Amino acid sequence: MKVVFKPQGFYDLRREPAVVGELDKMAEGICARANAQGKGTFAVGSRQGIKRPQGRWRASVVTADAHAIAADRKHNILLRAMAGGS
Repeated sequence: MKVVFKPQGFYDLRREPAVVGELDKMAEGICARANAQGKGTFAVGSRQGIKRPQGRWRASVVTADAHAIAADRKHNILLRAMAGGS
């Protein structure tokens, strides 16, 4: 049996609403844990990368203000939120 990979199929799979929804749900959970840990605001972003040929979907959690930047620098809030701890 010969396996033939079709890059367009992978690209389409990464754009499926169920896949994107799961990634966004995970990012929202990390963001909620980060926001609960201290001062400042953390935000979620989600988009598909350039199709060369992968077009991988990215969900990111970022600092949204100066308080969050300072708190993350001092207490590693994003890292702790990704680990699921406090």
